[in-house]
Amino acid sequence: MDKILNLPILYRVFAALHFLMGLLMLFGGKMLSDMNGWEHSIGTVTMAEHHGSSLICVSLLFWMLPSWLSIEALKKATLTAIIVQVFLTIMPIYHAFVGAIPNDPSLYFMVAIFIVLIILFYMASNKNEVE
Repeated sequence: MDKILNLPILYRVFAALHFLMGLLMLFGGKMLSDMNGWEHSIGTVTMAEHHGSSLICVSLLFWMLPSWLSIEALKKATLTAIIVQVFLTIMPIYHAFVGAIPNDPSLYFMVAIFIVLIILFYMASNKNEVE
């Protein structure tokens, strides 16, 4: 369980997931339109590229935080990081609820992965021993 509850590794797992999603948003505008049944437009591409570049920026910060902070400082930063992750998890749920994106198994799978990772993130930040 200690390998799973390793805070620096969890930060980097979140970083990798957000980087991959960012690349998809940055370069996959047409595919995203097709997947979601949207009319493809320059506006859709622009917003996808903006969101994708933001996710890549978040991923870079998450990747670097374990290098910049001691484990105790990283534990303190984790509450804010969890809030960021919760917000990024709630948005697709909201979008599915209002019908902006499909409410399908891929959504449930993604949300489940992020919820499990958020719980592990919380547990790792509350471990008492110093790694």
